[in-house]
Amino acid sequence: MRLRSTAAVLVGALALALPTAGPSLADDHEERALGTLHYSYLDASGSQRSGRIRPAGNDTCYLLTRTSRDEPAIEVRNETESLAVLFDNRSCEGEAETVLRPGAKAKQVEVVSVYFKPADDENAGNGGNGGNGTWPGREDQPREDQSSPDQSQNRDDEEEEQEEQEEDFLTAILRALH
Repeated sequence: MRLRSTAAVLVGALALALPTAGPSLADDHEERALGTLHYSYLDASGSQRSGRIRPAGNDTCYLLTRTSRDEPAIEVRNETESLAVLFDNRSCEGEAETVLRPGAKAKQVEVVSVYFKPADDENAGNGGNGGNGTWPGREDQPREDQSSPDQSQNRDDEEEEQEEQEEDFLTAILRALH
């Protein structure tokens, strides 16, 4: 009986974990891919590592696999056919760190996610904000400087609640396995 409950917990864990891995799984698109975005990051031991993603389409936020705010990508090369808008957060929100045209490279950055836009977009030449390299944000999300403090607090509360739920879930799985 214990084997059944353990198996059920494991299947449940996989069912919940797989959909959250979606943004990072941008590498199996064969001919539909926009190209490849290459990046370098430092791991916990300080060793430089390489990563890459092959995005399936534009207007999507992708996490740079194995990066975080503590261990961001430090160098990025855009070998896609799209603009790569780089962010220092997981949700591609706020002001962009930089915008890379196809074939461009950025060094000495600290980025965690990328949002792809068509290269022929009318704001492509100037990053969308008067040529200063900033980006006004995703079209499906309000900019941080346009949202009310209540919205920012709600977003923080939601992220904190989600992290707590994930911790509780992982704790339950570990208990079931022992």
